[in-house]
Amino acid sequence: MIWKEISVLTTGNCVDAVAGVFGQLGSGGVQIEDPQAARTYQKNDHGQKLQVDEDFYNHEFVLVKAYFPPEKDVVEQLKKSIQLVSESFGERCKVFIKEINEIDGEDWENSWKVYYHAFNVGRILIKPSWEERLLKENEVLVEIDPGMAFGTGIHASTRFCLRFVDQYIKGGERVADAGCGSGILSIAAARLGAISVLGWDIDELAVRIARDNVELNGLKSIIRLDCGDAVENLAGSEFDVILANITADLVVELIPEAAKVLVPGGMLFGSGIVEGRWPSVRDQLERHGFEVVEMLKDIDWIGVAARKLQQQAE
Repeated sequence: MIWKEISVLTTGNCVDAVAGVFGQLGSGGVQIEDPQAARTYQKNDHGQKLQVDEDFYNHEFVLVKAYFPPEKDVVEQLKKSIQLVSESFGERCKVFIKEINEIDGEDWENSWKVYYHAFNVGRILIKPSWEERLLKENEVLVEIDPGMAFGTGIHASTRFCLRFVDQYIKGGERVADAGCGSGILSIAAARLGAISVLGWDIDELAVRIARDNVELNGLKSIIRLDCGDAVENLAGSEFDVILANITADLVVELIPEAAKVLVPGGMLFGSGIVEGRWPSVRDQLERHGFEVVEMLKDIDWIGVAARKLQQQAE
């Protein structure tokens, strides 16, 4: 059978959104070729050689692939949706289309899983649902089935937020997760003692996957996730911590509302910030009464933990 292979070349920060577009168009799954994930895998020395070109490890781009039967016409809608993703994230996304004769269904569904193994961020053990691993003393388990790659924890932006969650969540916090993705941050916060977590994502598929992961971890009584705009949904509530693993522009948009709903001394964890956009995020934090407590950097990605110093002026 002839298949239509559609690939999108993008940055790691856009992978979730691109995978979501493919899902909305009816793809049963995607294949992710992520050099950062491959480098992490090789560094951890799992003893299995990945079948990729040697220069693959030196790239920073990510290739997201999906396959459609030729009679399914998705190209024009895909291009429009990917353009919106590109504009929203401020990152370039390039679409490639070709026809192939055969595809191994099992390889297609599971090929990306070879990159994804249990790993730690501080006390937090991130473990895929298909892998067995015994907990060590003081480890906190977050079991995750990322489905179509919605937030595996490998990308720097998610790791930054996980480190902040590990360091600053002490127990008893009311948490908001702005852009919940796979639910990985919500689950980590709940595991470390948050008494309630409300999360939102604009992508319905991401929310469905996140809810499945919440149920997998037995945390439905603590975590509630809905489809919607996080900035709008924050209004009228009060939180001790806000997680924002999104983009620099969305973090900038979120900060004024975060200043209204966070208690004095509350924390905002912002990530998905490319280095060139950091000054605008920093200035917005200062303008709305936040103190930068910690900043993390990996290549050209930045994560920030900021504390609200005072009540937002009326």
